[in-house]
Amino acid sequence: MNNPCVQNSRCAYWRTCAGIWGFSAILLMAIQGLAVAMGSQKHPLTAIEIAGVSLTTPAEKIPDILQAQGYTQVNSSLYTKSEPAPNGRSTVYRVEIDDTATSRELGYFRSLTGGRNKSPSSRDATIPDSEIMMVRQLYDAVCNVSEDLQSERKCEPPQPASMMINNGMMLTVDANHSVLLKASDSSTSVVVKFKGSP
Repeated sequence: MNNPCVQNSRCAYWRTCAGIWGFSAILLMAIQGLAVAMGSQKHPLTAIEIAGVSLTTPAEKIPDILQAQGYTQVNSSLYTKSEPAPNGRSTVYRVEIDDTATSRELGYFRSLTGGRNKSPSSRDATIPDSEIMMVRQLYDAVCNVSEDLQSERKCEPPQPASMMINNGMMLTVDANHSVLLKASDSSTSVVVKFKGSP
């Protein structure tokens, strides 16, 4: 004859074991998911903000971030703004975001337009304060490497008035990341691209 107390103890034991196994499985999945998420964000280029937007900024937040800085949305991927500059000229800023299922490309461009005075900028002019942190972070992420790799990436020594990588052309950093950096007192072009699984 079966003892009900023994049966209840066994049932309770197996229920407890099943609960522990289930909790352990959920915990392991959560840890693995966190590790994958952190792994995709470990690359230094991922954290760099271009006009307040990074490679990991959710797409739905981008319009608000840029509009808060005075940008006007031209279409789904282009934002612009203009500010007065000396000699009747204007400084035009452009932010381009190209999102696909497997990639994101962020571009930031500043240039001078208009005006009658086309003389070059003064020799002591520097990269604007509003850009210096962004371009320095990008330069450091790509060029704080061995001398051989610096040479291969054509990392020009940074100056107050200019920072440039790969002669201002797009550079493939690794299998997933590409960059463009050409910054000066008069104009700046910055592109960061991620291609792969998010």
